[in-house]
Parts: sequence; C-alpha cells; structure tokens
Amino acid sequence: MGGALAAFGGALLDLAFPPRCPACGEDPERPSPFCALCDGAIDPAPDLGDGVRAAALFGGPIADAVHALKYGGRPDAAGPLGRWLVGRVPLPRGAAVVWVPLGRRRRIERTYDQAMLLAAAVARSAGRPLLRGTLRRVRETPPQVGNDRAARARNVAGAFAASPAVAGRDLVLVDDVVTTGATVEAATRALRGAGARSVVVVALARAG
Repeated sequence: MGGALAAFGGALLDLAFPPRCPACGEDPERPSPFCALCDGAIDPAPDLGDGVRAAALFGGPIADAVHALKYGGRPDAAGPLGRWLVGRVPLPRGAAVVWVPLGRRRRIERTYDQAMLLAAAVARSAGRPLLRGTLRRVRETPPQVGNDRAARARNVAGAFAASPAVAGRDLVLVDDVVTTGATVEAATRALRGAGARSVVVVALARAG
C-alpha cells in the first residue's frame, strides 16, 4: 500500500512539475532522467574494486547535473538522479543508507543538503532504510576544490563523527562526487570507528 501511494504521489508530482533533464533542462528520455543527447554523452565509471562505486565519470552532462543540484537551486533533481544511480550501481544486500553531510554553514547558504536528498532518493528507490543523523560533520571545513590529495586529507581529518546506531550494520555511504576520496575516507573511518560492519561508497560520479 505504501509503495502504491508513493508511486501515485510521484506521478502527481510529475504532472505538477514535469521532470527536466538535470543537465540541460530539456525533456528527459524516460526512464532516464536525462534527455537522449545528454544520456548518450555520459561516460560510465570503470569498477576499480576499491570500495567506491560510481555511476559515471565526472564531466559533461553529469558535471552539469551535479552543478545544478548543488549550486543551481535544483533540489528537485535529487529524486531522478537517485533513482538513476540505483539503476546503474549495485548496492550491497541488506545495507542501510547514510550520506556525507554538509557543514551547517554551507547547508544554511544552500538551504538544503544535496547529499541527503540524493541518499533519501537512493533509499526510497532501493527499498532500504535511511539512517538520519547517524553521521555528522563536527567541524566546518574549507571547500576542497583546488586542493591536492594530501591537502584534502588534512582538511577533513577528524571532521566527522558517527552515532552508535551504526554499530553492526552494513552501510551505503552516498555522496554526489568522489574526487581523491579523502572526504569519503574520513567519513568511512568515523562510521567504522562507531562499529559499522562494512561501508560501501556510492556516488553519482568520480573524477578520473
């Protein structure tokens, strides 16, 4: 019943707010959230077997979609992108979903946390529990753009804390883009330190 209601609600939202390609704003090529041109220009990310599963390489339409979600005032793009991510990346069986949280200052400036919205869409689409408030950013960190791997690692060292609620659980850690991996590694350490049994990082895109 709940699934049917959610589907009905989603259909109503589509009627009220017709979906647009998150990269260019054109009509999407269903079931993809992207239009046909953008969908065909997305480069899949190779499976490197390092605990990070990404749907695409960062660039082109994916870069445009992430920019729209994070900076372009398009929180509505999180739902379609989350569903698309679940269709492109396998999730571990039985794992609950958490996300890499924004700092308080950036969340206030942006008015929403794009990784939380993306994680909620992943959880809904995959039928997995979303563990709210279990991973926190305990100190503000400067933007990572332009930093090399060592500087990024220093920047986020000790920036996260996790709740004991993750103890013994298998987790999917959702983020929008993984660059050097420093941020998701710091978040993973916090989750494992709080007793998480396993952590797999899932992202829309990875750089390189």
